[in-house]
Amino acid sequence: MRTTRVLVLLTLSAAHPATAGAATTPSTHTRPLTPSAAALLADATTRSSIVRTLLQDLERTDVVVYLSDSMVGWAGEPRAYLSFMSSTASTRYLVVRIDRWRLAPFERIAWLGHELQHAMEVAAAPDVKNASGLTHLYRRIGWEDTRGRFESDAARAVGHRVTNQLFGHE
Repeated sequence: MRTTRVLVLLTLSAAHPATAGAATTPSTHTRPLTPSAAALLADATTRSSIVRTLLQDLERTDVVVYLSDSMVGWAGEPRAYLSFMSSTASTRYLVVRIDRWRLAPFERIAWLGHELQHAMEVAAAPDVKNASGLTHLYRRIGWEDTRGRFESDAARAVGHRVTNQLFGHE
C-alpha cells in the first residue's frame, strides 16, 4: 500500500515562547497514541488559539486524526507529516506524525497546527477516501514537494501563524 505524505519545509525561528490560552474540552476527533503525544496536544491547546480552533473545527467533520510523536528521525526525512489510514462509510481516519526528537516544543506545536490544517483540507474534500484520493487532492490544491510528499499554501501559512502566535507576534 502506498502512503502519501503531506509535509512542509517550514523554517521556524525562535526567540522565546509565549504562553496564553485556556483549557478546552477533550477532542474525540483527535486521538493521541502516546502519553507524549497527549502532552503535546494539551500544550498546544493551552498555548495556541489557532490549534484550538482547528481542533474544534475538526470535531464537526467525518475525519478522525490519530496523533503520534514517534517516528523515524533520519536526516532528510520529514519532521512531520499526515497520511491516510483508512475509511468507513461514515468516517475517514488519518495519522499525523510529529518528530519529538528533532523538534523543539514550540516547533511541535507549529507542526501540529500545520498538519491539522491538512486534516481540515481532507475534511473539506469528501472524495478523499484513500491514499490515492489524498494524492489527487494535493495535486489539485497544492504541489508535490518531492516524490509522494505534498504541500499546500494554507498549511504552510497556519504553521507560520502558530509560530508567530507562540512568540507573541499575532
